[in-house]
Amino acid sequence: MPIKIYKEKMEYLNKALVELPQKADPKDYRSTPNVTITWLENCSGKTKIRDQELISDENAHSTGFGKGVSPGHTFLAGFGFSHFTQWGRAAGVLDLEIDSLEEHVRGWFDRRGEYLYDLGYEHKGFEEITFEVNIQSKESEEKIREFIKWADRSPPHATLRRAVRMIGSFHLNGRHLTTAVYHPDRTEWR
Repeated sequence: MPIKIYKEKMEYLNKALVELPQKADPKDYRSTPNVTITWLENCSGKTKIRDQELISDENAHSTGFGKGVSPGHTFLAGFGFSHFTQWGRAAGVLDLEIDSLEEHVRGWFDRRGEYLYDLGYEHKGFEEITFEVNIQSKESEEKIREFIKWADRSPPHATLRRAVRMIGSFHLNGRHLTTAVYHPDRTEWR
């Protein structure tokens, strides 16, 4: 059974296509997400986004108590979730049926920069983020290629491609479809 896409929700995009080009004042065209985080104890904090409370904490074997997800995992999940926002829109706009969609996101950084910073180790943060996307669909490869390009519209994706090496690997029905190497100013398809 295909993933449900509510076409009526896509009317928001049609409205934006008409209204946004007419906006000149930044307060009228900017999106300004924000969060307030409250320190709980040790390495943990919490925030409330809409009606959802999110608690962040380091692992119990580390400097936390494992009461929530680590900030690094939250960061990568936000990046991946931003793709799902765009792909949900793409499925509606392109009138595609997607049976299943799963994204596995990985990042790596040199822990010495985090823990040994005071000893002079450089901390570059995440040095590479890769993601593997598995799509099940009866749609043509050409249509799925158009679908996956919508990842470029994600604000976190657009931000990170300027800061870190990013590679996306896309699979359709169990077979490799394409790999994207994201550069600050272009996407290289392999």
